[in-house]
Amino acid sequence: MNLCNPKQKAFAQRVYFDLKICRKWSKLNVYFDETNKWIFFLGKQSDDQPFVFVLPMSCDEQLSVDDLFNLKSKLSLALPSDITENIESVLMAIIANDFTLGYFNFTLGLPIVTMPDILQSETSSKPTVSIIDNEFTDEIKNEITDDRWTTTNTNTTWD
Repeated sequence: MNLCNPKQKAFAQRVYFDLKICRKWSKLNVYFDETNKWIFFLGKQSDDQPFVFVLPMSCDEQLSVDDLFNLKSKLSLALPSDITENIESVLMAIIANDFTLGYFNFTLGLPIVTMPDILQSETSSKPTVSIIDNEFTDEIKNEITDDRWTTTNTNTTWD
């Protein structure tokens, strides 16, 4: 870690404390990329989650589109040869000069979203929640074409 500037060290420490202590990540190992002079982490939130790269960066740093696209491969090359995990994403930890921290997750392609079993069983077995009658749709159509919304009706409620 002596090969990087003190500001980068401070940012890396801030990210480490946030992920390990505040967010309670189960694994978080620190590495240094000699080529790009980056401190980065390889970790996971819990033992059943996949590993992700975590790259602390200053909000003042600029990366090109090519750099962002090749981020995963650059970090993979900087890992020791004994690590054979397939890392799917890069979590960029962007830090402002006042140590405000924001995370942005980069993946190749669209992320795969799985619906929890409890939601699948609830949504697939329930009938239609509500039916809109013709009177309601006619009222909406009239208000759209007339560009008006009546407020003189005393029974109108606004949420």
